[in-house]
Amino acid sequence: MERLPDDGEESSRADGGRSRADRGSNRADAGPVRVHGVDFSAAADDAGRKTWIASGRIDPESGGLRVTELRPLAELAGIDGDGRRGVGREDALPALAAWIRERDESAVVGLDFPFGLPRFVVEETGNESWRSFISGFPESIDVDDDSDDPVQAFAERCVALTGRHGEGTYDKRRTDAAVGARSPYGFIADTIAFHGMRDVLAPLVDHVRFAPMDRAGEGWRSGAPPGPTVVETYPAAVLDRLGLRRTGYKGGGESESARRRRNAEGLAEAADVAYASGTELTDAMASDAGGDALDAVAACVGAFGAWTRSYETDTAGFDDPEAVALEGYIYA
Repeated sequence: MERLPDDGEESSRADGGRSRADRGSNRADAGPVRVHGVDFSAAADDAGRKTWIASGRIDPESGGLRVTELRPLAELAGIDGDGRRGVGREDALPALAAWIRERDESAVVGLDFPFGLPRFVVEETGNESWRSFISGFPESIDVDDDSDDPVQAFAERCVALTGRHGEGTYDKRRTDAAVGARSPYGFIADTIAFHGMRDVLAPLVDHVRFAPMDRAGEGWRSGAPPGPTVVETYPAAVLDRLGLRRTGYKGGGESESARRRRNAEGLAEAADVAYASGTELTDAMASDAGGDALDAVAACVGAFGAWTRSYETDTAGFDDPEAVALEGYIYA
């Protein structure tokens, strides 16, 4: 995962969840047959193999999540080439958007990148809804997509607006601050935010429904596309809120591998998650030094949690609870 936590801030360690009975009692729909989590990469030369996807299904008896599959996007989408060279984002990100679009209405997909920007950035250019902002991104915030470095132009545009309306240099959304995530246009997250919004969300806007932006009461707003449900999640926050290690588990050393294994086992213990194929998936998460496989499963757990809670948002600590309609919301 390329979006790093802001270790300088306190992140909330909320209780791991409701009881099993409570967690299944207030669901938005009859329920997704499949739940997917995507650890997203916008690496120029190797996004296809650095983006991992975890897939699972809801157990009809227990209401828990059973993770059944864990693979890199390049392998899942059949774009791995000869297996020796990377798969660049120009091929990988359209393939990811197409893969999500092919899911049916019963599926929920959790994506690990920022879905939006602070409210004042969106409003500055006259966008009255998150959908109008994302459908025309980045032109919707007056950024020329044909510039030599559109990511830099995007970040500079947001910084300029922050100087006029915000605080500091890189403002956060309310939901970023709540889970200890970085600003979506700071130097850590600007690349994944830009490419995630432009190359994945914008092509999907007419084909999927987004929570919470498309929610209306306990159902979906009129006119929401009848496709899969897509949510933003953040593996570091998922791990943190379950009392697991949000940092220090990425790397090739034995200690990092041991932390990945403990996190993988902890996800199963704390979040009503089961892994298919015995220890195979746990071993895959422990052996992936980059932590991408583990993060994909954590993203899947985040999407599962969003669904079990009927895509409710916890905005009790937000100074502007209504901002999530324009900024987006991280389900952790």
